Amino acid sequence: MPNVTEIHRSKQPRRPHHIPDWAEARGLSQADIVRETGADKSVVSRWFNGTTPGTDWQEKLAALFHTDPESLFRHPDDDWLRRFLERRSREEIERIKATLETAFPRRSA
Repeated sequence: MPNVTEIHRSKQPRRPHHIPDWAEARGLSQADIVRETGADKSVVSRWFNGTTPGTDWQEKLAALFHTDPESLFRHPDDDWLRRFLERRSREEIERIKATLETAFPRRSA
């Protein structure tokens, strides 16, 4: 008789993701995702309602959204910024921040 661990091995723990945001950023509807991934429409609907897709589906979704699976758990804008800043020196990041703060000063409330 299989134990509980074996039965639930393919299930993913509930983890907040940004699949609807990625779909919107790429101009894709739920129907597009169904067609492109081969997932059942009820499965895609559950993803849009917060269910975490399994790792095999994360791979397919990441490929569809032209990103990596871990990025599904970040907002597309946050992911863009992460990729923009990666492999930059601390000095370069500080210059970028100073430039942005000068170009876009905070408005006082």
